[in-house]
Amino acid sequence: MTEEGHPALPSAKRMKVSSDGIYETVNLNQWLHNSHVHGTSSRESRLPLVDLRPKEDFDRRHLQTDVSTIVNLPFNDLMSGERSCELPPRHVEFAILVPSQIDDKGIEDFFFATVSKATSQSRKPWLVRQIMQDTTEFWKEAERLEIMSDSSAGIQSLPMPRLWKPDQMVEHKLSPMLKNRLSKSHKSQDMVVWDLGSGAGRDVCFLAEELMGITINNAQDGEELSSTIRVVGFDNHKGSARRSAPLWKNRMVDAYTESRLVNLKNLDLLEEHITNESNLDMIATQATLRTGCIFAISHFCKEEGVDWKWDHPKVRPSIHCSV
Repeated sequence: MTEEGHPALPSAKRMKVSSDGIYETVNLNQWLHNSHVHGTSSRESRLPLVDLRPKEDFDRRHLQTDVSTIVNLPFNDLMSGERSCELPPRHVEFAILVPSQIDDKGIEDFFFATVSKATSQSRKPWLVRQIMQDTTEFWKEAERLEIMSDSSAGIQSLPMPRLWKPDQMVEHKLSPMLKNRLSKSHKSQDMVVWDLGSGAGRDVCFLAEELMGITINNAQDGEELSSTIRVVGFDNHKGSARRSAPLWKNRMVDAYTESRLVNLKNLDLLEEHITNESNLDMIATQATLRTGCIFAISHFCKEEGVDWKWDHPKVRPSIHCSV
């Protein structure tokens, strides 16, 4: 027995996969108690889990715990690039549940490659630390431990579990401010949020999920679902809409989001959009804002002597700052 009273865990198979990473094949108990390569064992420090099985298999049965973030990202959708933006940042450790039809080479080529097949440029591998296999014994153990759900949850509530992170200002400043405005309102609201330079659309997705979650919760408490939420992503990259659309659809916010292709360096075009927008709650331009609008700016800035932990953008001398 361990000090915490858990049964002793069997040893795991370890394999070196890159110059800075080791993963191990573990069973369900080892993942639950987080006995991993760093030698720790803690229920609270359990790694988040990416379930790589097809959606229909996940809906039929999946793990369900109160202290773990578990997200279904089918491996084929990751390989196609449709849902790769939903993976954790490359500096975050996590575990994966691998379906039987996916071989070791497929997993290693996708998660542990240090060179991109698409661009031939070097890249950081994802920090997959634990791998579990989709087997009959695995699900028998999950059922025995009463952490298996054997049916679809039906309509998924918002916000959905996520492993990716939005911009810190959006998460910690702007979102609470807008959610507070919705929560305290006793009448319907038409809230429009603009994100200038929306890129892959994750901040747009995050705000749509969080704001619609408040609106839906209000409706469940007996209030009329009459508030209208719309989050619009502006970008001058032609691929932004193509990259954003699958994310918004899979995260169930495509009805509340919109993508617009606009030259963000042309302030006259932005002025035109502002003029045509009657309910604008957040905008970052030099235009005159009506009372009640929220103006927010966020940018990357590296402090001297502090490690750069972000995957994008790459560290450049032009984004240093001093405190």
